Amino acid sequence: MAKLYFRYGAMNSGKTANLLMVADNYINQGRQVLILKPAKDTRWDMVKSRAISEALPAELVDENEDLRVLIVEKRNKHKLDAVLVEEAQFLSAAQVRQLAVVVDELNLPVLCYGLRCSYIDSTLFEGSAALMFWADSIEEIKNLCQYCKSKATQNLLRVNGVPQYGGASDVVMGDVGTDAEIAYTPVCRKHYMNPPA
Repeated sequence: MAKLYFRYGAMNSGKTANLLMVADNYINQGRQVLILKPAKDTRWDMVKSRAISEALPAELVDENEDLRVLIVEKRNKHKLDAVLVEEAQFLSAAQVRQLAVVVDELNLPVLCYGLRCSYIDSTLFEGSAALMFWADSIEEIKNLCQYCKSKATQNLLRVNGVPQYGGASDVVMGDVGTDAEIAYTPVCRKHYMNPPA
């Protein structure tokens, strides 16, 4: 029986590398996967990881697209063995529910990868909150805090070196690092609230 999976972690925990390895396993067995990625992630239209050099193409979906309709159309044209979703935190709650229906109606496994929480204090992403509700299997992909040996549970955003804890939008594109104007750091709760200078 197929399941809806949510695999989440702080930035730089290897979520995308995990997705690429799962896709590679399916492809090496002669199976077909559909990789979806919300168009909100404007960094690139491929699925790319810092840990793996090979990238795979993804179907970009906007926030109003009915994922059930899309997946049924794709499945009617080509055999599908699984659906993989990159940056699943950017899905709408309605889209996550549509993925749950796909799993139940089509008996098709759907594996979603993404962040659990925003950089904004106490805020879950809409897609992540819905996945926490609908997913059959929830797995944390662990990472260490940038500043200590504790588990990283938050993503600290710095703009020009200044920590950010609020804002009008929870979508700020950036990458892991310290030199960029907009940079994220995976941190534990203690260092989220009290980051080193």
